[in-house]
Amino acid sequence: MRTDAVGLPWQKTPNAVACNFALGHLIQNVQRSLTVDGRIHAGTYISAVGAIAGYAAQRTLFAESPPVVGVNINRAGVASGEQYWFGDTLNYMLVPKSEAEVNRCVWSMAAGGAVSAGLQVQQMPKFEWMFEYVASTIGGPNEGKSSVAARHQAHLPARDLLKAVWPVAVMCFSGKFPGANRDYPAAPVIWWSAIAAQASNRPIRDVRNVLPPHIALTLLMESAIYCSKLDQLRVEGAK
Repeated sequence: MRTDAVGLPWQKTPNAVACNFALGHLIQNVQRSLTVDGRIHAGTYISAVGAIAGYAAQRTLFAESPPVVGVNINRAGVASGEQYWFGDTLNYMLVPKSEAEVNRCVWSMAAGGAVSAGLQVQQMPKFEWMFEYVASTIGGPNEGKSSVAARHQAHLPARDLLKAVWPVAVMCFSGKFPGANRDYPAAPVIWWSAIAAQASNRPIRDVRNVLPPHIALTLLMESAIYCSKLDQLRVEGAK
């Protein structure tokens, strides 16, 4: 699979300006929201970017094709009663099934960032193993945690991290910033997934001096996979 995607998937659409603004704001504001006293924890930052990308992929999928269990999506429950989304249609929002989708899927963009940060293509972690790992943790004590070593884990489990940063992402997608003297055009939900995927490329390069790219890629991708499965009510509450 290519990891050298070029061009923005929305560049020839009527929403190009809105998506460009949303992408720029997302890259800036997620990092800013996690910075404390001028410092940012690399694992938490990377996991947050992945969490947004995964959940945005779900929201875009359901905007394009409302979920019908047993038809285009599946549900799986755990002992607590909580339900999670599963299925190929959701997975293909994260990992492209054709070259035409490379520049709108988080795996391609994040892997490209890892290669730019120095990761050799032959050393690329297997995304299939990441999907298996995440599925194996659902309902267990390691749910929401990555398979990487403890010293690289985010400061919060992925669900809690997503709850903290998703409002920032929605602000960027909507173009409405508190205290700003102007509103930017809103990016439609159908482009949220591609915008968040594009935003996943740079962070891995940003942290390469403190977090090896194969670890950053694993953190980001496993966070994305997990958060793509979460129920909207459990993330955003009742609307």
